[in-house]
Amino acid sequence: MSQPARGFRALVALLACLLLASSAAAYTPDAAAPRSEVPTDYQWQWDHIFPSVEAWEAELAAFKEDIPTLTEYQGRLGESPENLKAAQSRVEEMGNRFRRLMIYAQLRFDIDQGVNEERTRMGRVRALGPEFSQNLAWMEPELLTIPRQTLEAWMDQDPDLASWRYYFEEMWRQEAHTLDADGERLMAINGRMRGTPSNAFQSLLSVDIEFPEIVGLDGEKRPLTLNNFSTLRAAPTYAVRKQAAEGFFGTLRTYENTFASLLDGVVKNHIATKEARGYDTCLEAALSPDNISTETYRNLVTTIRENLPRTLHRYVELRRKVLGLEDALDFANLYNPMLEDVEKEMTYEDGTRIIAEALKPLGDEYVEVAAMGMDPANGWTDVYPNEDKRSGAYSNGALAHELHPYVLQNFDNTLYAVSTCAHEYGHAIHSYFSSKHQPHQYRGYTTFLAEIASTCNEALLTDYLLEQYEDDPEMTMLLLNQRLESIRLTIFRQTLFADFELQLHEHAEAGNPLTAEWLNAKYKELIETYYGPGFAMAENDECEWMFIPHFYYDFYVFTYATGLTSGLAMADRISEHGDEAAEQYIDEMLKAGSSAPPLEILRNAGVDLETPAPIEAAMDVFAETLAEFEKVWEESRSM
Repeated sequence: MSQPARGFRALVALLACLLLASSAAAYTPDAAAPRSEVPTDYQWQWDHIFPSVEAWEAELAAFKEDIPTLTEYQGRLGESPENLKAAQSRVEEMGNRFRRLMIYAQLRFDIDQGVNEERTRMGRVRALGPEFSQNLAWMEPELLTIPRQTLEAWMDQDPDLASWRYYFEEMWRQEAHTLDADGERLMAINGRMRGTPSNAFQSLLSVDIEFPEIVGLDGEKRPLTLNNFSTLRAAPTYAVRKQAAEGFFGTLRTYENTFASLLDGVVKNHIATKEARGYDTCLEAALSPDNISTETYRNLVTTIRENLPRTLHRYVELRRKVLGLEDALDFANLYNPMLEDVEKEMTYEDGTRIIAEALKPLGDEYVEVAAMGMDPANGWTDVYPNEDKRSGAYSNGALAHELHPYVLQNFDNTLYAVSTCAHEYGHAIHSYFSSKHQPHQYRGYTTFLAEIASTCNEALLTDYLLEQYEDDPEMTMLLLNQRLESIRLTIFRQTLFADFELQLHEHAEAGNPLTAEWLNAKYKELIETYYGPGFAMAENDECEWMFIPHFYYDFYVFTYATGLTSGLAMADRISEHGDEAAEQYIDEMLKAGSSAPPLEILRNAGVDLETPAPIEAAMDVFAETLAEFEKVWEESRSM
């Protein structure tokens, strides 16, 4: 396509984004509003998946009946390439059907979690997951019985099978850790039980625990809950923040032995998997299936620790200085903005226009796709909050190959909401590109790569806004503060979590129980190490680990830190090298899916996370942002 034509299409898409104001620009977001009050133009369209609940019900019944067909070619894969392709085709078809059923139920449930029928529908389709896995457990062990030279010859002769070469290479790489058909079936059956500690954790934390009342900003007593803790810990009044922290962590303390037992159960599951599959460590068992080296994980932790004195310790001192604190910084002064009353209101229309402008360095095609997705008329996004809607935001790209990604937002007209929108559309466009350019076996991408596109978008947005507000000291400081907090929460805090997760697994692998006493002491030690001498812990702050769900995800948290590190590096390369770097990033990473080892994909895009260099560069960005914030703050005080 010619450059003028591409530019015209991008312009049309941007204009469509700007014309959203005609439908519901006057709507004021309200998290307490019933779903019926949210303009339908700003709701996602699940009828793209199924035209009605009745159609979903019919497909659920048909799918359940068809699950046994997954075993139709069991014992026959090695007879001919035709049998192998037919089996692969059946798996692809059934996988696509299962994803449609799951996502339809998930979308309906997430926007109104108070409706019992939606919860039940979600549970019914989830219950089919283990049965689906059990009927597939035979396939990889049987593939491993086919002589490698036979598969190699079939791939040499058949282009369709040739596209599976990387898949088979990965299968052979993991052969020593793959059980026979009976063993894999048992692992799939046990999968139903492995989620019990996580489910119990969620029920305990979200339903059973009652937190105390605290005195709110208006002087009235109000309940402290899991859902409002994040808001209250950042409240503008110190007394409210302090009450929230003390009430929340003090309550968790009373359940410390239960939380320790649940985490101990999770780790025992990980140890059982490690031993069953013959890995040396739980860390290797978690990373090896995605072809991630354990050195990458340890390199992150080591490099961040080495840089703490010039980065996070200095940030703690800067917060003390800006907030005017004589004593050490405490938790109740960690999440509140360093500046008050600076926030500017931005409507969804404002935000999407700004995002489209900020992403221009990524090229016309990227901006065109982003504008198309952010326009609610196209059914990708559910924009505004409502009563009983799931909190936060996410992008689900599992149907991007046949429909489009689905993006959940809770847009509340803040700058943070604009940044979140940019973040989620990084995920969405990654899914869009990978699904359009890869066969079904490589359309997805590993969790290791998942946070790079999202954080690259955020970095480009911040760079753009800093240019736009360079003559506005307050907005400049707000944006710099936002970048500092993003790096603190996503790189430093998640690396602290990764450090904790690694040490608790190593403690358990050595034959030690995970007691509340040990976990509290270890977490306290890490907080003191990461935040430095300028930070003081309150009596129960060491209990923070008890409400972190990521410790139930099996070495997942480090990918947030490596993702932002890589996202910052990508944004910096694109800003410095222009179109060439943007095309390399899009072609070598966003369009690559999972068609090669993730570290190789990332290296091809320009970032090598097996070296300290990109992590050191992220530390430089943090240190430079600290210095710039302090400079602007000092200048603003003297005016």
